[in-house]
Amino acid sequence: MTKALVGKKIVSVRYMTAEEAGDWSKLPLMIKLDDETIIVPLQDDEQNDGGSLEFFHPKKKLEEAGAPVMWKN
Repeated sequence: MTKALVGKKIVSVRYMTAEEAGDWSKLPLMIKLDDETIIVPLQDDEQNDGGSLEFFHPKKKLEEAGAPVMWKN
């Protein structure tokens, strides 16, 4: 699993569209890496819906503490 992430660069970050989310009620972030891998936070291991992200740094306070999941209208 970590081999898919280590050394990669994030090339874009955006929220999933309602069309991409399909039956999900939430629109999570989509993080695209330089090898075209896309990371999507999930509600659970069964992929029942999108999820949010929390950001941590061990030595400093971050200006943004996370990325919420958006709800479909």
